[in-house]
Amino acid sequence: MTIATRSPHVPPKAPRLVLAILCVVALVGLTQCKMSADKVTGVSSAEAEMDKNKHERGGNCISKCSRAADKAEDREDELHEDNVDACDGNRDCLAAEKARHKAAEQQIEDDRRHCIDGCHHQGGGRGR
Repeated sequence: MTIATRSPHVPPKAPRLVLAILCVVALVGLTQCKMSADKVTGVSSAEAEMDKNKHERGGNCISKCSRAADKAEDREDELHEDNVDACDGNRDCLAAEKARHKAAEQQIEDDRRHCIDGCHHQGGGRGR
């Protein structure tokens, strides 16, 4: 009876090659990224301002919520204009910016509603 000798285990090269290709693709892809607005990555300053106003009473709180939302809208409009200029007529870029701007406007309005809903309302009922 003869015993076969084992050849040393050689790991396959394919997984390493695939990993190397993925790393190169990721590296090239990430270098093409553009800085985004703070709201995309976290809480905006307007949203933080609105959260601070929640504990105030009625009208004053609502006014502060509205002022904070108005400021956020002004900043968003400026950002939108800058982004449209940066698109330089590229249709895909303009379409993406239009969608981003619409979503940002909706988020500002949602934040305004959320802030106002959190204001302390007292004495607004009819007592029936």
